[in-house]
Amino acid sequence: MKPCNLLPDSAKYVHASAFILALSALIGGVSVCSSQKSRPEPLPLPFFDERPFQLNCADRPSPPPPGVHAWFTVSPQAPYARTHLDTVNIPLREVAALTIAAEPLNWIKIGAARQDHWTIHFCAKGEGDSADEANGYMQKVSMQRTGSLITLNKTDARGLTGGQGELLLEAPVEAPVTVHSDAAVEIHDMAGPVRIAAMHGRAVVLNTSGLVNVAANLIDFAGSQGDVSLSAPWDINIEFTAQQFRGNLNAYADRQVLAILPPDFQTPIRIYVNRPKDFICHADICSKMKQDRENNLYRFTYGDVANAPAPITLRSENAQVTLETTPQTRHPSFAPPTGY
Repeated sequence: MKPCNLLPDSAKYVHASAFILALSALIGGVSVCSSQKSRPEPLPLPFFDERPFQLNCADRPSPPPPGVHAWFTVSPQAPYARTHLDTVNIPLREVAALTIAAEPLNWIKIGAARQDHWTIHFCAKGEGDSADEANGYMQKVSMQRTGSLITLNKTDARGLTGGQGELLLEAPVEAPVTVHSDAAVEIHDMAGPVRIAAMHGRAVVLNTSGLVNVAANLIDFAGSQGDVSLSAPWDINIEFTAQQFRGNLNAYADRQVLAILPPDFQTPIRIYVNRPKDFICHADICSKMKQDRENNLYRFTYGDVANAPAPITLRSENAQVTLETTPQTRHPSFAPPTGY
């Protein structure tokens, strides 16, 4: 089949910030086969920004130094916050693999560390109109450990109000980690097995190169290697950080899949969509894509998929799959998701 250039008739970008996490890019449009050689202006793209993790565990307002008057400004935050920080070190020889189970409003951040132990920092925070109210909410947020299981609890029946927890885990780089969460999870630089189930939250997995299995409401993944499986009822955003992806990657979203490729990407790709116009291609490999059918889906392929040991597979049966080439500069008006 003769390959074609796939250019959009229209495209739109929506970026919204939700309470739990900033929602990701929603890119839609109609693609057609065209001999046109010009390409549209680059769309704003999700920004995979691996910033150092920080744990903000401080009371509000902070007591002023002696002899200094406290001045208060209007803020959307509750006027008072009370916090409690727990730090736990667990030897790797005692716990070889860690599991975290978190109730809503317990944010989880995991970063790899060259060490032979787990370091867990957990901040319980309560907010309210008075110091006593904030302290009461804070006491309803807790962390418990039972062997290799860490549980993050929130006993406030009022749900989204009052208390929240934040866990920062410094993990041995090759140690297995499993997370079950109803909130947000972010993981950086791990090399061991990582499993995430966050069907009501967002999972951000950056430069994690081992076995990665993620099922979350919305997923951001960036990397160059690994055995990766991604599944989301909303969107999946992927950035490939090298010209070849070592390993295999399968991504299935009920809504949209966006993949950002470096120039001259070399790993074979296969894409499955319900209609030809649901594949939108802005990448520099568009002219090399081929189209056929597989069962009741349209398949677009790049490279020698038939003989590739593990081609990349991107699939959306209800929305679009979009390919972009990494832009030289980010869109000036786009701000990366800021978290929690």
